[in-house]
Amino acid sequence: MPDRDSTTGGVIWDDRISAYGRIVESQRRLHQIFDRSLRDNAGMSIVWYEALLRLGRSPDGHMPISELGEALGLTSGGATRLVDRLEETGYVERVACPTDRRVWWVALTDSGRTALDAASRIHVDDLDTHLVDRLDDDDLDTLNAVMTRIRPAHKASGTTQE
Repeated sequence: MPDRDSTTGGVIWDDRISAYGRIVESQRRLHQIFDRSLRDNAGMSIVWYEALLRLGRSPDGHMPISELGEALGLTSGGATRLVDRLEETGYVERVACPTDRRVWWVALTDSGRTALDAASRIHVDDLDTHLVDRLDDDDLDTLNAVMTRIRPAHKASGTTQE
């Protein structure tokens, strides 16, 4: 991609900066829309939804609390507080790791699975309305391919989400 610095009067107009800005702005706007919808229609935030979704997609419906926190970009304390709140609602429960007494897992409960399924139906409708319906099949394929290529480069540093 060409460096537009010499033709437009400054590096701030570089196409790479603009592309990144569009990614960030789109993500923020979609995050706000999806969060408001889930709060209004499912009684949970997008962060709660993502935590339940990750647990629901984990092989046995549970994972170490630290791993969940890392996946969500939370500190250890933030992950503990999130699990505390989800546990108070009955969506998750703490389970001792059978092989390491120092590790606690967080597991999805039946109530959590029900809430996740209901919220997922809402989220899919929102995705269709605010994302998928604005793209043709080729656009969606391209978006998925580009995001898939970008994502692994940052996984080792713990800066990516699934």
